[in-house]
Amino acid sequence: MAEVGAAPAATASQPSGLPDQLIDTGHMDMIHDAQFDFYGKRLATCSSDRTIKIFQIDAQGDQKLEAELIGHDGPVWQVCWAHPKFGNLLASSGFDHRVIIWKEMSPKVWRKMYEYTWHSSSVNSVSFAPPEYGLVLACASSDGFVSVCSLRSDGSWDEQRISNSIAGDPNQFMPTHALGANSVSWAPSINPSALWNQANATPPPKTLVTGGCDNLVSIWKYNETAGKWERDGEPLQKHTDWVRSVAWAPSLGLAASTIASAGQDRRVVLWTKDDTSATWKVTELPQFEKPVWNVSWSLTGNVLGVASGDDSISLWKEQLDGTWKNISEVIQS
Repeated sequence: MAEVGAAPAATASQPSGLPDQLIDTGHMDMIHDAQFDFYGKRLATCSSDRTIKIFQIDAQGDQKLEAELIGHDGPVWQVCWAHPKFGNLLASSGFDHRVIIWKEMSPKVWRKMYEYTWHSSSVNSVSFAPPEYGLVLACASSDGFVSVCSLRSDGSWDEQRISNSIAGDPNQFMPTHALGANSVSWAPSINPSALWNQANATPPPKTLVTGGCDNLVSIWKYNETAGKWERDGEPLQKHTDWVRSVAWAPSLGLAASTIASAGQDRRVVLWTKDDTSATWKVTELPQFEKPVWNVSWSLTGNVLGVASGDDSISLWKEQLDGTWKNISEVIQS
């Protein structure tokens, strides 16, 4: 049976205070994702065995299986918890082209709340927006498109695709990423420097970052007037192979926005921009031995977890001089 250590794909987000541990999940095949909920008391895992499992984690690190969710017809690639203001909700995406939002109807009893089936290929990534924007979910698919699904006040769902219309033909659209979209991540709902600059205190429009098989990192903003998603500037180009993962760092109103991207080219790139700059500053971590599959930020946005193809996980932190240091050994000791 598959075991999961301290949430490999989400190492930097593991709640503090929990001891190192191994969890026998009971999955019968490879585990692709493991995510803690908002309070760090529940762990959701998903696997190629087509199931999702939810565990209760206590203060001593002991775990108990609470629920097993069965609804996908293929490997389940990713799970994501919604903010608890919306109840106990969990989104999942899989090889079967589907996105499912699960809701806990009563203790340990979960049901499908919503199912999104528009995509024509594997859905590789799901991410809930900051709760200030409502119950909004983005998903990235191998068909090249990124979709955004929003719960309306009447209980119905608004479903939009992020794309660029072909010049001269508003009824035809180009994919979000040529060849496939691999990852999506939301920007924080607070502007850089908002803590001390009142001019930036107004929440920004909905913004997200995507990465794909065209080797590009793209930023998109929602135009409320036009009612559609639009590209914000030119795509960010540094990777020489597929971009496997993107993660926008959480913000406490600090001076800059930071995006991490990881690729098949064994590189992790940090993109940083403050409120006075029109361009993104680029910093690269030392090249890894194998392709990098996932990047994940700590809750405070100052530690980056990196999972690579050699089954290793490293933690990185920015130093005062702007360089990034591997602090894994310090934490493990």
